[in-house]
Amino acid sequence: MVLNKDQLEPTLHFLHVALISMYTAFLAVSIIFLVAPNLSIPFVRLEININHFLGIRQTDLIRGYFEYLISSMILASCIGIVLHISSGTKLGKEILRSFAGGLLVLAPAIFWFFYYQLVGWAFGWPYQWAPLELVGAMVILTLVLIRTWRIRWWLSSLLFAAHYSFWYLRSGANPDLASYEGPWGPILGFCSAVVWGIYIARLESQAAPGSFVPKC
Repeated sequence: MVLNKDQLEPTLHFLHVALISMYTAFLAVSIIFLVAPNLSIPFVRLEININHFLGIRQTDLIRGYFEYLISSMILASCIGIVLHISSGTKLGKEILRSFAGGLLVLAPAIFWFFYYQLVGWAFGWPYQWAPLELVGAMVILTLVLIRTWRIRWWLSSLLFAAHYSFWYLRSGANPDLASYEGPWGPILGFCSAVVWGIYIARLESQAAPGSFVPKC
């Protein structure tokens, strides 16, 4: 079906705010727990208690799914409330448009920079070609944001899929981990990017009546 304006905008706004808030929170929590592991201890204990309550077998290996989920949701709720309240302002709208796009592009590089600064760099220049890929991604994002290049939401989704795949495969990620080192960062980032792409397409359609309207 085709969503009319009254249905599309509130739903799209809610999804965009919710996903970008969760992605921001998950990135922040992953970095905080990486550089200051003592701060994760209360959530580790909470996870153990939840595992016992739910009857989940608990070994010496604490996978951290509840640890990261609960802490990220708490922080995401705070971020989401602020974004929702400020979304009617010029600054709030620009955050949802430009800052969100920049975060989606830069987030993998930000996390892995902190990670390798802590554990040591296992490789030197050209750093698995990551800087060149990042520059290319930022150039494309800039062209989109300054409206030099009008991009379809599905094309932006494909570009983000390639972007996250590149960083996941090149960075030494571990699929067993619950933090940004695992697969959940790219998955959440991609979902956020899809909605952001539709959000940008909607802004463009408002500027040019009669253009593409997303379908579901």
